[in-house]
Amino acid sequence: MADKRRLNLALNLSAPHQREAWNILRAIPAGQRTDAVCRMICEGHKRETLLESIRAMLREELNQVEFVSAKEKTDEPQAGDVDENVLGFLLALQQEEGDTTDPLF
Repeated sequence: MADKRRLNLALNLSAPHQREAWNILRAIPAGQRTDAVCRMICEGHKRETLLESIRAMLREELNQVEFVSAKEKTDEPQAGDVDENVLGFLLALQQEEGDTTDPLF
């Protein structure tokens, strides 16, 4: 017995994906279709396996991440933030610099 397997495929051209598949298959030269279909199936399977591995890795990594909302983040003082009292003090110093009646200047 030959080491071949036969698969019959009936496509419904009113179904968009099946019509698209038919158009792709029709564009492949006769004699090359079996190899092209096998290659497409294998590549699709590899792609799906890779995507599932990436999704699993991302899920695992994201489980270790702690998200902070923008509101919570802005409520806490940040490096470079200046207190209103400091700004008032600096403004007072600038105004004093303009006063040249001070004997130290």
